[in-house]
Order: sequence, then C-alpha cells, then structure tokens
Amino acid sequence: MSNMKRWLREMGIPSSQLAVQTNQSRSSITQKLNRKTEWQRRDCLRIRELYGLSSDFIQDLIPYEMEFPSGNPRGGDAALSSLCGRAAR
Repeated sequence: MSNMKRWLREMGIPSSQLAVQTNQSRSSITQKLNRKTEWQRRDCLRIRELYGLSSDFIQDLIPYEMEFPSGNPRGGDAALSSLCGRAAR
C-alpha cells in the first residue's frame, strides 16, 4: 500500500476530497494512490501546502515509519493533526 493511500485511510480523508483539493479527477488520484501513475511536482507542492507532507513521503521514496515513527499520523508525530484539521474544512 502506498504511503499516501495509507495516510488518507488513517486520517479518514476520502480520495474524492483530495481530488477536489488538488483540482483533479477522482480517477486520477486513484491511479496515483495505486501507483499506476506518478505524482507530479504540482501534486506534491499542493499536498505539502494542504497537509505538510514531504514529496519524498508522497512519492514513497521513504518508508511510512520514517515520517510517522509511531505509525500513527494522529499521534502528533509531526504536528499534522492540527494541519489536517484546518485543511479539511
């Protein structure tokens, strides 16, 4: 499972929401989450703006546990809980 797919699932963010936030179709996001197509630079920049995630994490260049050592993004690993709450509104 890709980092982003796991992260979205654990945060309770639907892929349709990410599609709207990145101005893409849901199918395009699904293709990227399933590693059928590559994340583009503009995707990484927008996701960084929204959620503070690194491009290395988004593109699966680092293991999930490197970004979230506790394995739980809601556990405060990188203070993303507050960022994600603001971005989802």
